[in-house]
Amino acid sequence: MKKVFVVGCGFMGSGIAQVAAAAGYRVKMCDLDQERTSAGLRAIESSLDKLLAKDKIDIKQRDSALANIGTTTELQDAGDADIVIEAIFENGDIKRETFEKLDGICPPHAILATNTSAIPVSSIAAATSRPDRVVGIHFFGPVPLMRLVEVIRGLLTSNETLEIADEWARSLGKETVIVLKDHAGFVANRGSIPSTIEAIRMVDEGLATPEDIDRATGGYDFGVGPMQIMDNAGLDVGLNAAMAIYEDTRDTKFFPPPLLRRLVSAGLLGRKSGKGFYDYTSGKRDSYICLDKFANETAGERAARLAGLLQRFIMPNILEAVNLVATDIATAEDIDKAYRLGFNLPQGFLEMADNLGLDDLIATGLRLYEETGDAKFYPPPLLKQMVAEGRLGCKVGKGFYDYPSNNV
Repeated sequence: MKKVFVVGCGFMGSGIAQVAAAAGYRVKMCDLDQERTSAGLRAIESSLDKLLAKDKIDIKQRDSALANIGTTTELQDAGDADIVIEAIFENGDIKRETFEKLDGICPPHAILATNTSAIPVSSIAAATSRPDRVVGIHFFGPVPLMRLVEVIRGLLTSNETLEIADEWARSLGKETVIVLKDHAGFVANRGSIPSTIEAIRMVDEGLATPEDIDRATGGYDFGVGPMQIMDNAGLDVGLNAAMAIYEDTRDTKFFPPPLLRRLVSAGLLGRKSGKGFYDYTSGKRDSYICLDKFANETAGERAARLAGLLQRFIMPNILEAVNLVATDIATAEDIDKAYRLGFNLPQGFLEMADNLGLDDLIATGLRLYEETGDAKFYPPPLLKQMVAEGRLGCKVGKGFYDYPSNNV
């Protein structure tokens, strides 16, 4: 594993190329034209210079990383690659077409990896004659700063390929989560998108402003709330990810609300377009979606409303994490690792469930289900089974995890 070929020089592709080059691999970045490859190289130089200015790296490390990177506009130059990382537009047809071409170009030993955030790996691998050598390696952006990488097994991915991909990702200084079953959204996005959709739905239904949602989740003044995260990532990216999971599952909790579709169709994509859930045209983050009906509420009324918003937001995250355990997608430890590292949370959602109490979670879920009629709040069978077995979480010393007796 010496030569790395990265397809796509955008935000994710250039970040992957940077960390691979910094780890000592010979990297070649490929895109459609020289304008795109040059932009990718400039982004890497800028990123390395920022790390240098913050004393995260020294000048020798900066220069070595840049020396390890070359660019090309020819996919044929992947002919000597040991591993290929595809990081192009989140469209299944385009990705399959790219993998079909790579399959005919790359040497037989080469691993073909996709950085898709939501599309099932097996559907991409089907375009090749080597599905056993195809794997998902999903980085989180910005790649040089985020530690999490999801390594996803396709239906036909071999154990050897999975192990090599995991070892390679960890050689870049990343922490990995093994996704044992191939399904859209994997772990982090699969678990977070239902709550993201619920946040948008609450704004669409006039229950909250984007600022209300971000304040309720503690991310407006002192962090980054879910509405800001969507604006930073791009609303079109969020829409495509949600639709990929919905098309794979036909589960309505993943179907994008009308407001998200309207914003994307209007070109309001977030920071990159100047306006999304917030307005960035002044150079700052300004609120512009207002609800006059909350203008006269008291401080107590506002606090109670924000607490209710937080509860409606967090419950789908927790319940989907339970579903991931129930279907053996990943271990509880890896599921919580994905949430902590992928979204900079102090706790994973299964840890949160144990702290809240699984019996109390069931009661809250049933209440929200009765209030909204929305099936995503209905407690999964595994949660009911655990409560019936007396596994209520921290308060009894056993839930998704075991706890020392002195904590009971």
